[in-house]
Amino acid sequence: MRNKVLPLTCMAILMLIFFFTSQDPDQGAPPSGREATERRSTNVVMVERSPGSGRTLQIRAGEIVETGDQVVRFRDFLLMQEGGLRLSGPRASYDRESSVLTIPGPLKLETADGARVHIDGLRWDREKDMASTENPVRFEGRDSIMTADRAAFSEGFTTIELTGRVHAKILQNIHHWKT
Repeated sequence: MRNKVLPLTCMAILMLIFFFTSQDPDQGAPPSGREATERRSTNVVMVERSPGSGRTLQIRAGEIVETGDQVVRFRDFLLMQEGGLRLSGPRASYDRESSVLTIPGPLKLETADGARVHIDGLRWDREKDMASTENPVRFEGRDSIMTADRAAFSEGFTTIELTGRVHAKILQNIHHWKT
């Protein structure tokens, strides 16, 4: 009996030693220099006022996740800029260090006069007040539709530069007046 218990005990001890030494001691730990904290909030409304112009920017999101990498991730977001600009989509991330908002998938941009822009992916550098997409865009105005392969936006999305196979369709007749 003693001859059977000793090998089983040794086998169990060896298995425990193997189990504990094969585990990664840093498993789940953040890389050096990063904060381990993650904050998650739902149904969030954030308001930012520009000190220079006094204009406001409001962001609503179904969920926001903040981590130690200085990136805030949004799910089901709506961004409303004073003056009527509305930008919405299923996902976005904002890098606080570089002030860049990245929207990797589909989004809709609407202006105060009812124009809509459908975009698949956008990068908005808020410091430089410039945004762009390298993907096709579709602009739908009250009387026209425009498409292009790429677009760049500046001056609070009021200046638009379209490039690559730009097409415009005017939905109403244009009248020329003689003076």
